[in-house]
Amino acid sequence: MENKIILHGGKKGRTAYGHPWIYKGQIKDASPDSPGEIYSVYSSNGRFIGKGYYNPKSEISIRLLTYKDEVIDKGFFKRRIDEALKFRERFIKDTNAYRVVFSESDRLPGLIVDKYSDCVVFQILTLGMEKKKDLLVDIMKESLRPKFIYEKSDSASRRLEGLEIVKRWCGSEGVQEVEISEGGAKFIVDIVEGHKTGFYLDQRDSRVAIRDFASGRRVLDCFTHTGSFAIHSSLCGASEVLGIDIHDAQIELARKNAKLNGLSEKKITFKAANVFEALKEFDRSKARFDLVVLDPPSFVKNKKTVEGALAGYKEINLRAMKILDKGGILATFSCSGYIEEELFLQVILDAAFDTRKNVKILKRLAQSLDHPIDPFIPQTLYLKGLILEVS
Repeated sequence: MENKIILHGGKKGRTAYGHPWIYKGQIKDASPDSPGEIYSVYSSNGRFIGKGYYNPKSEISIRLLTYKDEVIDKGFFKRRIDEALKFRERFIKDTNAYRVVFSESDRLPGLIVDKYSDCVVFQILTLGMEKKKDLLVDIMKESLRPKFIYEKSDSASRRLEGLEIVKRWCGSEGVQEVEISEGGAKFIVDIVEGHKTGFYLDQRDSRVAIRDFASGRRVLDCFTHTGSFAIHSSLCGASEVLGIDIHDAQIELARKNAKLNGLSEKKITFKAANVFEALKEFDRSKARFDLVVLDPPSFVKNKKTVEGALAGYKEINLRAMKILDKGGILATFSCSGYIEEELFLQVILDAAFDTRKNVKILKRLAQSLDHPIDPFIPQTLYLKGLILEVS
């Protein structure tokens, strides 16, 4: 018997062209009731729409995998993963660490696969992909040929799907810390305890872009995490670099990364501090910098918290503008999909107005190419960045 879903007629059941999500309220009938299994989806008048997996517990109840009436088996998933890998091999250069699969952007909603040298770290976010886990791990072994595979399915979104947190080695136990290279810089990635899968791969293009502006400048890297912007700045000739982050463990790893790159404490230092408080103290003490990087974690958990997040973005950007010398450079980012690009720009302009500063946009940035943006799926564009001259 075919697993079949019928959508409501009219506006209630209408689907967005090219978008793989179908919400609970759009569904008229689903039979049989087999959460996580593959279903064929039809309009109210019987037109075939596509195939995807179904989870009635989730508000996004169907995530389409294909718009063709084709078999969803191991061969299907292997083709998709191989296509994603070939895309990265075409465009991602000068690094041995990149995202292989980016969920909806690679037509594999609910699956994240990152490659760090000879280790693969993956996340499963949905029940439908959870049901295919063993099959997916087999494909990763065949297509990516890693020494080790680590599952880090610790996203809070799993709870919305009725899933528990999973962190484990798949097969033999690998090493917790992996060394990677990126544009002449080297980093140690803690794939077990680090945030997300261990490293912010989506900021690769931004880190490379910073190198054009950092030479000879006094650089402050806020929310430095494990020191990536700070280290790239120092390697390209910044006169002095300070990285700050609230987490002691990340600061310690940042210091290890600096040593790994042969950078002395005379050139680059790291300090554990609350960024909001540190920016106020720099202003009070008249400390000045030539380049400030603001790469905070997402301030937005859901739509209800957008207003508070905007206040946070304005605060840090306003404080950063105050401590920049004339003609200084501000590199500022938001990684929240709820904050649209123009809204983020407006926050920056509000901060500039309040501090009586002029700004010029030198460069607009987004996530790196291994996190491709699908224009039919607006949610795939989440990282926004601006490099500004402030005077």
